[in-house]
Amino acid sequence: MSLKYKVFKFILLSTLLWFPFIGSDCNKSSSTPSSVIGSWELVKMLGNAQDVCLGETADFQTSGNATLTCPNSTPVQKTYTYSADILTYTQTGLSYSVAFKTENGIQKMVLTGRNGVDRELTYDQLSK
Repeated sequence: MSLKYKVFKFILLSTLLWFPFIGSDCNKSSSTPSSVIGSWELVKMLGNAQDVCLGETADFQTSGNATLTCPNSTPVQKTYTYSADILTYTQTGLSYSVAFKTENGIQKMVLTGRNGVDRELTYDQLSK
């Protein structure tokens, strides 16, 4: 066998043996949420936030219905859409840019008001 063939064979075998170690993580699920679906608790609010309260729970269902509940208050039902990282409450047209992050092992959803709405709401994930 020629030296060229041996080098080629070595490189080919090395590459095949290393695939499991250098492969992508495409099939591993991320621990950071990518959807608003689930239950969330409001833990921080900045700006003009007249209709929300700290400790509010927001339960977003796959049906497009959300239940928002302030502590010791009657739950409020709202319909919503979520697409391209934009959450919109359909009755009011109020919309937010949505970002997800993890801080100290806690999943967070940050809603930033759009179209002149000056507020930023940070929710901790309670359940998926």
